[in-house]
Amino acid sequence: MNKQYFEKQVHTELTEIINDLESIKLNNILVKKVKYLDYDIDVDWISSIETVAVNGIINFTLDAIDSRTGEEFEYSDSIDWNDEYSFSDSINDQANIIVGEEFDVQNYVIEQININLPFNLSNNSDIIKKTGFGWTIMSEEEFHQNEQNIVDHRWDKLNEFKKK
Repeated sequence: MNKQYFEKQVHTELTEIINDLESIKLNNILVKKVKYLDYDIDVDWISSIETVAVNGIINFTLDAIDSRTGEEFEYSDSIDWNDEYSFSDSINDQANIIVGEEFDVQNYVIEQININLPFNLSNNSDIIKKTGFGWTIMSEEEFHQNEQNIVDHRWDKLNEFKKK
């Protein structure tokens, strides 16, 4: 889609399941392959600032390597895609720049996945382990209470100097 397309079609609804998954390469080295990818977006042309506004959702499933264990696992996620793109930064300097003359939806979908993938993919990245060697998880109140009960031994050393 180019600028002339958007000037003629101010609103476009795009829904697609991408089937050519072998050609998709993601930047995260922990991603082995893309298993599923679809998007459902509304693309609007804002003529006053010559900007393409994209609103929608991207769904994907990947085969990835767990950054903690090294085991392979399946990772699925959905991304809310709400962004603006411009063919020129002189009119709208707050939008992403469209490189070239074409707005290639599939390339920008892949870019959104790359941007939103966690750097360290893990099967249990949202689980906090509550055990450890020499530490515990506390609430903020417990932490402040614990801090008030700590005696600073430097005061004892200062008192020894005072007695001499």
